Amino acid sequence: MAPLRCSMAAEASMALVFSCLFVCVSSNASCAASAFTWSAGTIPIRSSPSGRRVRLLLTAGNDKYASDFVPPVPVPPWYSDPTILRDRSHVTPADRGFDYRGAEEGGEGGEGDYTLTLSPTLSDLLARSTSRVVPFQNGRVFVKKRARPIDNNTEKEVVEPLFLSYKECDASWFGSGGTISWLGGGESDEDDDVLDYFAVDIPSNMDAESLFQDGQDCTIESAAVRNYGDAMPSRRHAALLATANGLFTFHSSHSYCSKCGSPTKQIKAGSARKCSSDSCGASIYPRIDPAVIMLVTSPCRKYALLGRKKSWPSGRYSTLAGFVEVGETLEECVARETLEESGVKVDSASICFSASQPWPFPRSMMLGYHATATLPSSSSDDLPPISIDPAELEDVRWFSKDYVRTHGLVKGRGSSALDFEPDEMEAEFHVPGPASLARVLITEWVRG
Repeated sequence: MAPLRCSMAAEASMALVFSCLFVCVSSNASCAASAFTWSAGTIPIRSSPSGRRVRLLLTAGNDKYASDFVPPVPVPPWYSDPTILRDRSHVTPADRGFDYRGAEEGGEGGEGDYTLTLSPTLSDLLARSTSRVVPFQNGRVFVKKRARPIDNNTEKEVVEPLFLSYKECDASWFGSGGTISWLGGGESDEDDDVLDYFAVDIPSNMDAESLFQDGQDCTIESAAVRNYGDAMPSRRHAALLATANGLFTFHSSHSYCSKCGSPTKQIKAGSARKCSSDSCGASIYPRIDPAVIMLVTSPCRKYALLGRKKSWPSGRYSTLAGFVEVGETLEECVARETLEESGVKVDSASICFSASQPWPFPRSMMLGYHATATLPSSSSDDLPPISIDPAELEDVRWFSKDYVRTHGLVKGRGSSALDFEPDEMEAEFHVPGPASLARVLITEWVRG
């Protein structure tokens, strides 16, 4: 272990216990964040709700996982793809039973001239060679997993959706009890065709697993979309599966009309539902819950406030977040949620928008912010004190930029999956994977 170099001024005697975890306890301890240094950088500090305990995570200078390289993150954030075509006019008819389709440039109608044609039936559209269907069942998506070589000695596991043609699907999937939604369109990687992507939610009473066989170089499996986000190399695939996950959550929770209790049916290519009662006929659209996610840094910008939930995999720490409440602005939500979860106040003038991300797990829209904490006038510490609400989070700490850079933002480490199994080092500390907006915010801070 590299030698520990530290100096400390405390108002009372303290007991020191250290291995990988260094704990100092005092009835009235005042530990300056800058007082502790280690060969890999400054040690992060966490204050308990009582303010009487300061816990320090040590980092070793010869840490085999330490790296000065901060890997890039997806921009725009994952689960979004601006190249996906969202216009569904060719999939669902307009109110008059028609959709508008443009004539080919230079054709009989001439440029800018449009003709009215009847919209094709859903089965006709699905049967086209340019249609692809992604199977889901019980909230799980079927995917192909394969090993992709990175170099001579290393392979990386990647995930691809199980895109099927209509002929490869079982006709019973689209019968009574099945749900199908159009996800969007996009240009084919192989030719100039525009593909239509659909997702089918196979009825739960059907044995779908037995229909899929492993290939020579891949295995077929199913799990929640969120568990695959970091392992999908394609932005489009991630965005399509996230869209399907959100739509199927909506359909499964709105089988009956909230106004009259009558059954509902899907309309508009699976993007909405409608009450089947002639006397009601209410239209129902997916609910999207806005939530802020914020990286709060210390006044000196050298430390970031990260927390964790008890249900998360061991060692995972992330940015604070919370849902927007009635009557408040997004910026007000940033300040309120930070105070509720950590007891830290933020400077309202410092709140700055960074990016947004669809997060349909099950139906959120994440709005990312940076903000700076304020020091209480009575505080003599370098870092604002933390007061945790155990009903909100299990733990909240101040982490130094050096520590996060060398332990959290190492390429290939960390995950956004809820079933992630961390290794020994990740079980001490890791941040969400590249699929999360939290990783984007953290990376922006470390690189700044």
